[in-house]
Amino acid sequence: MIRLSSSWNARLLGRHTSFCIDELPMRHVILHRHAETPETERHDASRLSARLALATRCHWQPGVSTWTTKLHFSSTAGKDHVSSRADDKKDSASMEKPNKVDWDLVKDVSLLSGSQLFLNMGFSQIVPVMPLFAAEIGGAWGASGIGLIVSAPALATFILNVPLGRLCDTIGRKPLMYSGTAATAIGSILTGFSGGFWSLFACRMLVGSGITASGSGSQAYMADLTDRAPKHRAKIMGLNNAIAGSVWVIGPAVGGWLAETYGIRNSFFIAGVGSAICCLGYTQLPETLKMKTTVPTQAVFAFPWSGTAGSHVQSWWDDMRPLLESPNQQALIAMSIVPSLRWSCFTTVVALHATATVAAGPQQLGLMFTALALSQGISMTIGSFLADKCSGARKELVLPAGLTSCAAFASIAFASSLDHFYIAMAMQGFCAGFNLPAQGAFRAEVTPQKVRGQAMSLERQAGSMIGLAGPITWGLLADLTSCPTAILFTSSLMVTCHLAYWLRAMSPTISSKS
Repeated sequence: MIRLSSSWNARLLGRHTSFCIDELPMRHVILHRHAETPETERHDASRLSARLALATRCHWQPGVSTWTTKLHFSSTAGKDHVSSRADDKKDSASMEKPNKVDWDLVKDVSLLSGSQLFLNMGFSQIVPVMPLFAAEIGGAWGASGIGLIVSAPALATFILNVPLGRLCDTIGRKPLMYSGTAATAIGSILTGFSGGFWSLFACRMLVGSGITASGSGSQAYMADLTDRAPKHRAKIMGLNNAIAGSVWVIGPAVGGWLAETYGIRNSFFIAGVGSAICCLGYTQLPETLKMKTTVPTQAVFAFPWSGTAGSHVQSWWDDMRPLLESPNQQALIAMSIVPSLRWSCFTTVVALHATATVAAGPQQLGLMFTALALSQGISMTIGSFLADKCSGARKELVLPAGLTSCAAFASIAFASSLDHFYIAMAMQGFCAGFNLPAQGAFRAEVTPQKVRGQAMSLERQAGSMIGLAGPITWGLLADLTSCPTAILFTSSLMVTCHLAYWLRAMSPTISSKS
């Protein structure tokens, strides 16, 4: 214990008097001073205590038996309290350590976003082509046949979501990311060679399997990266979405032009090349899942295979049950349905409605997605900044933006010109720029790392159910009633999902973060 007294080196409260303790090993410091008046003693003691607390906060490291500190104390005449307080603030600011840039985080986010840029480059130019290609191959089946082909990837997603989510939390994120994009590349290229209904259906199933695997890994991977900068979660996710999604500004329009100029099948070859480049990029990323090394016991090997399988199922259920019972996860699952509702309705009903009302072709359908992506890129920066300023479920961002998007989608039912379609799609993209970063930050906050893959698999499972049944259902509904009726019904379901988020989402608890 170090004992200091102001009786040495003149009086502490004298004019222009100061003392310094430089690099002293200590556990405690007791300050004694001989003040001229009780009032000045209380004032100076509070200043010294504040500075001592600040210094220990800056320099103390847990787990070290002895530690060092560097303190500088000064005091002036009692009449100069204002300038003294200014000196206090200057000294405190100088003692704060500047934030260092995590260049490893910057590199990982850049590589992940750049790889996904090529992946989206391929898929963005397929958007206006896929409904027309499905109509060309399965047109004899009517709108229901088109819906069946469009929903083929969702069928694969529905089957593989849960097991791949579990695999993501056991073997790691990276293996699923590069193996999934490799399968997507193969499936996309084979789609271009398809000549019949069932061969096309099988190729789209392979594409869906690859998308499910890579999506399971990449979503959890991005959430893991934001753990290294929790105060900037939404900004990091917004930056990733802006970079990876920037190609959607021109991709659909270019894809429509390429399809009309060089043929529809070439679009799928381009998508395959983009997926292959993304696969190569994923292989250069480090693994983010912290694997626990466990030594198997004799009891595990003593049981037959069925007993081991049963233990795996029990372990899976132990992880899954709290997620299913969590109100926050229920709210996120409800919101994950909204994009699938919009996508399944657009690829079947909206595309047919636009063709029938304004004679829209591949290029016009591509421009609709260009309007959506451009407005989303503009609002993403603002939405990410606001999401980091908020906390918890961020309902003040999610609900107004989401309901406005639902209204814009519903207005498509009454569209009678291309401009109306473009404006409605642009409004939905602008709202998504506020919605996506807020939901992404909330998801990372309330989902523990060890079960992120499984939690996100539940969201994808709900979305894949809609993606599987939606196109067929909306196609049948459009055949039985009309396209505007199917669009309005889809919009009402989207509003219901936002209502569920409003009722179930709540601020994260300490236990949910552990």
